[in-house]
Amino acid sequence: MAQQRALRRDPLLIALVVLILVSFSGFVLRRAPAGAQVAVFWLLMAGVQGFFAVTSWRVANGIRRVATQRRAEVDRVRAGRRMWRLFSAAGGVLVLGNVIQLGVVTRDATSFDAVAGSTAQVVSILAGIALMIAGLLGYPLGGTGRSERLRLRIDVATVMAAAATFGLWVLRIPAGPHDLTWALTLAASALVQPGLFLVAIFAVVRMMLGGRSPFTPAAGAVYGVAAVLQTVLQAVPIPMYLDPGAMPWLFAGNVAGSGLIAIGARVQELQARAATIAPGAATTGPGAATADRPYSPMPYGAMAAVWCLTFTVLVMDGLTWRSWLVVGGAAVTTALVTARQIAAFRHIGELLRERDELTARLTDLAYHDSLTGLGNRGLFMRRLHEALAVGAVTVYLIDLDDFKPINDAYGHATGDQLLIQVAERLRACVRTGDLVARLGGDEFAVLVEDLPPERRTAVADDLTLALHGTLRIGPAEVALSASVGMATGRHGEHDPDSLLHEADMAMYATKDARRELLA
Repeated sequence: MAQQRALRRDPLLIALVVLILVSFSGFVLRRAPAGAQVAVFWLLMAGVQGFFAVTSWRVANGIRRVATQRRAEVDRVRAGRRMWRLFSAAGGVLVLGNVIQLGVVTRDATSFDAVAGSTAQVVSILAGIALMIAGLLGYPLGGTGRSERLRLRIDVATVMAAAATFGLWVLRIPAGPHDLTWALTLAASALVQPGLFLVAIFAVVRMMLGGRSPFTPAAGAVYGVAAVLQTVLQAVPIPMYLDPGAMPWLFAGNVAGSGLIAIGARVQELQARAATIAPGAATTGPGAATADRPYSPMPYGAMAAVWCLTFTVLVMDGLTWRSWLVVGGAAVTTALVTARQIAAFRHIGELLRERDELTARLTDLAYHDSLTGLGNRGLFMRRLHEALAVGAVTVYLIDLDDFKPINDAYGHATGDQLLIQVAERLRACVRTGDLVARLGGDEFAVLVEDLPPERRTAVADDLTLALHGTLRIGPAEVALSASVGMATGRHGEHDPDSLLHEADMAMYATKDARRELLA
């Protein structure tokens, strides 16, 4: 809110807005003769472009160095400073062209060169646009993966195909015989006006879709409006500038477009100065995908615009060569959007596969002991609950004898190796579908479903025998023994806690009996 108030109260921004409104009213009302309008027009263009040059230089100098070791962030700040300096140079070149143009106006204010622009003035426009394009193209994109870069390229190609379609539609074929001069004139018309602005559109679209923008959101919005206005003005045939009815409107539009560019630079300066981050830090491009909107609407809007143009041209002109160009453009943009959807679906498939793999890994971590790889208490209780719901289940609860003295005498590393070997021996004693789990510490459990009654005691004996003897762990000779308790539960007679308690009691009874025997 404070930044918005600062923008509304800035005297330079107010002056620029008033200048645009007054000049628009003055040109449209036609209170002055044509020669005076031409002179005032070039004076106003020199003024607003001079303001743009100075403000861009101030923005570049206001971008401070960032205190970070991240190479990408440092490069982005340097690119932002370089871009604004190129903008300033572009403004200076445009001012120089306007000053030269004022000299042409003083000789004959109503001549073609005075109204439409002399050769020097046209060259200055081309040079200024080239400098701005160089700055835009030099700004790095956000860090993206391979699939994201592919979709970005397809999105940019889609918008560029739509822009090229509109550019070819507005291109006027020069009259005269189709000789070498005619071909060169046609090539110059295509490259100098639509061609150059296609490159400019490419630079802007690349930045907007790339997820990184050197402009603040407000400045980016102003520049977006200015770019649309300038594109429309560049599509106007040059002879219309000599039309007395169209000339004032075109003058007013050009002043408004240049004024918006100057306003954008001033908004950038004010907001960057008030920002808590470095002024060169990137913001999200207005046309990029975001967390709230995980796709960019720009390619789809471009395709829709081309199809609207296609229907309009077919209704108005029928099937002419120009109509076929527009239809071809619609087909190309549609094919690119289709390719983009296919790439997106493939990426979604990869994400779903990664999600499933991550889910399986997290499930494995949640239900398995990290040391031994056995199931943990959570998995054991879940399987026990499921098994009791369908039939009989036998539980063996196993507790290692004198495990704490082993840890104290040989260290926890030796104790961990002992637990790992115990887990391996328990696995070897049971069937493939049976569950072996480590409930915690030196306590293990085995869950066996549908075990015949005559095999229950034999399995307990096998487990006891497997955990009896001496193990060599490194240089240490470790005595191994365990107490095993057994309990069998049936559906409707036991719950998991009561069955586990019963096995626990049986295990302690076995441990007490061994102690009495040894005593």
